[in-house]
Amino acid sequence: MDSFVKFLLIGLGAGGVYVLLSLGIVLIYRGSGVVNFSQGALALLGAAVYYELRTDMPPAAAILVAIASCAAAGVLIQLGVMRPMRHASPVARVVATLAVLTLISSVATRRYGSLPKRVPSFLPTKTVEVFPGIFAGKDRLIILAIAVGLAVVLWIVYRVTRFGLATTGVAENEVATAAMGWSPGMIAAGNWAAGGALAGLAGALLVPITGLSPGALVLAVVPALAASLVGEFRSFLGTLVGGLLMGVLESETTHYVKAPGWASAMPFIVIILLLMFRGGALPLRGHLAERLPKLGEGKPPWIFTTILAVLLWLSFFAFGTNWTAAIVTTLVYGLLVLSLVVVTGFAGQLSLAQFALAGIGALIATRMNAAWGVPFWLTLLAGVVFTVPIGLIVALPAVRARGANLAVVTLGLATVITSVVLGNPDYTGGPVTGTVVRPPTLFGIQFDYLGHTDRYALMVLVLLLIACWCVANVRRSRSGRRMIAVRSNERAAASLGISVVSAKLYAFGLGAAIAALGGILLAYVNTNINFAQFDVLTSINLVLYAVLGGVGFVSGSAFGAQLAPGTFGEFLIDKIPNIQGWFPVAAAVLLLVTIVLNADGVAAHTTRQKAAVVDRLRSLGRRPDRAARAVVHAPATSADRPARPVAEPKTLEIRGLAVAFGGVKALDGVDLEVAPGEIVGLIGPNGAGKTTLVDAASGFLRGYQGRITLGGKVLDGNGAVLRSRRGLTRSFQSLELFEDLTVADNLRAASDERDIGAYFTNLVKRGTRKLSDQAAVAIEQFELWDCVDKFPHELSYAQRRLVGIARSVATSPSVLLLDEPAAGLDDVSTRELAELIRRLAAERSIGVLLIEHDISMVMGLCDRIVALNFGRVIGSGTPEEIRGDAAVVAAYLGEQDVAEEAPAGSAVVGAGGSAGLETAR
Repeated sequence: MDSFVKFLLIGLGAGGVYVLLSLGIVLIYRGSGVVNFSQGALALLGAAVYYELRTDMPPAAAILVAIASCAAAGVLIQLGVMRPMRHASPVARVVATLAVLTLISSVATRRYGSLPKRVPSFLPTKTVEVFPGIFAGKDRLIILAIAVGLAVVLWIVYRVTRFGLATTGVAENEVATAAMGWSPGMIAAGNWAAGGALAGLAGALLVPITGLSPGALVLAVVPALAASLVGEFRSFLGTLVGGLLMGVLESETTHYVKAPGWASAMPFIVIILLLMFRGGALPLRGHLAERLPKLGEGKPPWIFTTILAVLLWLSFFAFGTNWTAAIVTTLVYGLLVLSLVVVTGFAGQLSLAQFALAGIGALIATRMNAAWGVPFWLTLLAGVVFTVPIGLIVALPAVRARGANLAVVTLGLATVITSVVLGNPDYTGGPVTGTVVRPPTLFGIQFDYLGHTDRYALMVLVLLLIACWCVANVRRSRSGRRMIAVRSNERAAASLGISVVSAKLYAFGLGAAIAALGGILLAYVNTNINFAQFDVLTSINLVLYAVLGGVGFVSGSAFGAQLAPGTFGEFLIDKIPNIQGWFPVAAAVLLLVTIVLNADGVAAHTTRQKAAVVDRLRSLGRRPDRAARAVVHAPATSADRPARPVAEPKTLEIRGLAVAFGGVKALDGVDLEVAPGEIVGLIGPNGAGKTTLVDAASGFLRGYQGRITLGGKVLDGNGAVLRSRRGLTRSFQSLELFEDLTVADNLRAASDERDIGAYFTNLVKRGTRKLSDQAAVAIEQFELWDCVDKFPHELSYAQRRLVGIARSVATSPSVLLLDEPAAGLDDVSTRELAELIRRLAAERSIGVLLIEHDISMVMGLCDRIVALNFGRVIGSGTPEEIRGDAAVVAAYLGEQDVAEEAPAGSAVVGAGGSAGLETAR
């Protein structure tokens, strides 16, 4: 028991430092909506300032300067990096903080080296007796007191001061807070300054304990992120508890678990468990104009690539071993970056574990070779195949977390893999002999790196080209469309029957296989394998290389790989006099500038330049334009093919549907039925429960009471994906199109087969580009042929509305749920849309449930109408019966005052008060 208490006290001291770091993370998140992965780097900056000044001024003064320096750095990051990126996605802003981390770490490593430098403590180091027979260091107790005191002060300040209340207001509603006279930019800068100051204090307090070690100080952000997660990135007191918990877990694990690596891995296990069981993403405060990195079309210039590959092969013989070695490293990192093109570019999942997965592949392959004598080519295949299940395990948190949260989880998994597996001599061949592999051979020909560098380089080049070909095939196939649909909008993808879970698992599985291939080839460069090279910082840097190259482009892997150490980029830079050794710093600066100014990467820029040349040629009449080429998408007979009824007309029945949010009943015993070919209108005042009913019926809202059947089959246990596949599809009021796919590909994604086999066959065969019959008929009915090759952002609002409905129709649903399809349309467009909906019901026997605020449209279009108010059915019948229903009229009269105050043509007037019903009469 005494030893437990002793290590508890030691852990509380370390936890105090984690509390300071995590409080800064919480401040920055509350003030700007950014999860700051560079908090450890700011602590490194504070530690470095204190280290430089400690001999020239009193310790207290040096600490104050360190705190001020980090506060200024925080403001600089906000104004120079985050403010220009204020319209970027939360994930892009997270990547920007990773770039800041890399820059500070590179400069510090250049200045101080990678080995720790001892720094004397300015706090008293003598021990005091805390309990009888149990002693603790005074410095640890002082750090603990500082951490607890600051946490309490921040809790009070942000509850009672105007700045604290304004910060909370910005977190809740930035526009409303700005309207009250507070500048969100100034609030963000103030919180970045406060967060930076706390990091500087933490760095100055931590450096006497750890020494001035850039790697250790930068990675202190990991337990700090875990602590922030315990406090949900908002609660100061919760974060205090989380930070102390991280310190205690590390300390007690060190005492009780003798296997290496578990102490540093423990905080990440907490992260993983919290996110897995808490579920859902943190409320990352984004913006209306969030934009993901641009995607390539999956059409690499193969002729140019072939010529370049031949020239590279010839250069192996012309420029010597150093040149070839740099090319080998570049090609290997090209594979590693390519794995992120799949995971982050195509599927939109930010993974910081790819380099750790590469290490797992290397471990499996090299141990099979060293311990069992398995030939190189079999170990290569085994390493790739057996790493895939590990990649799927890494993917499991992605089912419940996304964005910055997923980055935190995968960073934790990378740390666990690196510390517990790759850092354990029991797994890597022992502390003395390690892992020594035999030179790779094929048909008696040696391909070892040291003896035949040119052959090894040729092998790596061929494998990279094969991997790029497979990834390009996936991008233009059903599998690629599924991943991109999930990346663009998970709800919309699920509503079309696309399994979000399967798409994510596939992305991580394929990414793990490619990363393993790169890791194996990197490991075999030396016969005595160095598993320490698969470190966490390189996992972080790998994401930055991918973003700089163009994470959405296959060719981006070639551009991004140039910034890795030992690659062609460093080979060229080191040839310049007087800057040898500065490549990591120069690369970090380039990364940060590129992410701020061009988050789409180099490949996107080259693609835009190519597109400009193509447009110039088109203007000269040398190439057909996009509209003329669109005809190739159509099946030969689709233009003259009449719309056919759905294969299985089904009736949707809802009985006793009840939904409650806390103590509020959103729906209370609703009964509703939609028969094949019937159009049923669902009307009611705002907040009546209409959209809640559609969410429950389509499977997006679980935990309801009642019974929902389709064609006599109960759907209550089915999610949105399975309900869609059974014939129940919905549209969304907010459109929710796949912005990264053309109109044609939006409809292809809706009508594609949902076979699992495509995930394997699409690696070598991307499939036909012809539209399916149901997609072609939908385009024909909605007159979209002129825009099939356009992206949604290039369309008018009315066209986007039509595409959203056409995409739902392309799934060949038995019942279609339309949520305010005419919202924002003018009278002419509304009448045309009503005619289209009537034709869908009449010609294809599709049952339609229509939610619409335009009462005139509902009265003129629907066969039956159901009226809701406060979650209950207050009227049901034909349009004529609803017009005369006193309860329905009374419900709308309740909104009359609101309607009179609203501007003409607004949604409230459309909802009608009694005006809408009077117009319908």
